[in-house]
Amino acid sequence: MKEGSRHYSGLEEAMCRNIDACKQLSVMTRSALGPHGMNKMVINHLEKLFITSDAATIIRETDVHHPAAKMIAQAAKMCENECGDGTNLLISMAGELMTQAQSLIQMGLHPSEILIGFEKAAAKSMELLDNLDSYTSENLRDQTELTMLIKGAVASKQFGLEDFLAGLISEACIHAMPAGNVAGFSTENVRIQKILGGGIYDSEVVHGMVVTRGSMTSVRRCTDCKVAVFNTNIEMQQGETKGTVLMKNAEDLLNYTRGEEAAFESWVKGLAEAGIEVVVGSGSMSELAQHYFEKYHIYAVKIMSKWELKRIARAVGATPIVKLVTPSPDELGFANEVAFKEISSQWCTVFRRDQDENRMATIVLRGSTTAMLDDTERAIDNGCSTVKTLIRNPRVVAGAGATELWMG
Repeated sequence: MKEGSRHYSGLEEAMCRNIDACKQLSVMTRSALGPHGMNKMVINHLEKLFITSDAATIIRETDVHHPAAKMIAQAAKMCENECGDGTNLLISMAGELMTQAQSLIQMGLHPSEILIGFEKAAAKSMELLDNLDSYTSENLRDQTELTMLIKGAVASKQFGLEDFLAGLISEACIHAMPAGNVAGFSTENVRIQKILGGGIYDSEVVHGMVVTRGSMTSVRRCTDCKVAVFNTNIEMQQGETKGTVLMKNAEDLLNYTRGEEAAFESWVKGLAEAGIEVVVGSGSMSELAQHYFEKYHIYAVKIMSKWELKRIARAVGATPIVKLVTPSPDELGFANEVAFKEISSQWCTVFRRDQDENRMATIVLRGSTTAMLDDTERAIDNGCSTVKTLIRNPRVVAGAGATELWMG
């Protein structure tokens, strides 16, 4: 066997070791459950510090090696993906079931008999759960009603801020719901932009996409404009071969790049003639490009993240182009407004589009520390996931563990 590996003799000893690992995981997260749960400090393998009471984040950033504990961690991850919340309850419940199973094994029961009992209990719980709904939502587009329904999920993470945050989430989600098709709602269409400075009550909802980048030109606002998205550097194309150029006078130096500059200007002029008022580029944007964009009054934005570029393209309905050519009408996007906005000394560009098929909303989060912003972001994610779950099934049960206690 490999060095460091362990050997357990007997079925009971191996089972007890597995149960202990699951119990340890449960004990670790149990004290973070609910609105009065304590925050945990987690330092991951990259030495990054997380301060949160969100069990999904604690488990994700903790290096779980034990195979039995890893199964519970995977179950918590799936619960997070499906519902967005309820991970701490799942881990705590799994740990308690393991504790009860351990005492039954010590009494002499076989694990398969315990498993049959668990399956019967699960079937009975599902049967009881169907009759325990306390409220059914009639209209998820009603902001007051939606705020009331998601308040509990937000309060479990950010107690005391649930009224304000639930209002922001409901406004953003209702804007992102396609007209006439609530089931078409996607949590991807509700973005969160964190900006340091100010207080949490300075946060707001912007109908559109917000990126923390300003315009590279003096153009500050465009309305009802065409948008071109380029997934490449916007600069003069460099030749692949290397060569030596002999220049004898100043005229040679002036004429050296004149041909390339003329070709580059004709490309920018072509964009302006096509009615394009906003250009979004990925990576670097040369000073020459900025000069010509300024000359033809084009709003130019440089985006460093490929993921953010794709989201902008989706928000305005454009197709990212990988070479510097004039886009066809099908590849162009459209925005009702692209505007420069300064928030807490941070340059921001807002892309607003009111069409039903690509409606996006951005919650601009304000706060004094990065840790607080991150934790509030997780609470908002939970709220958006609750809206997604309500769309699947609008029935709700009593919270704060009341339903689980009644069934227990």
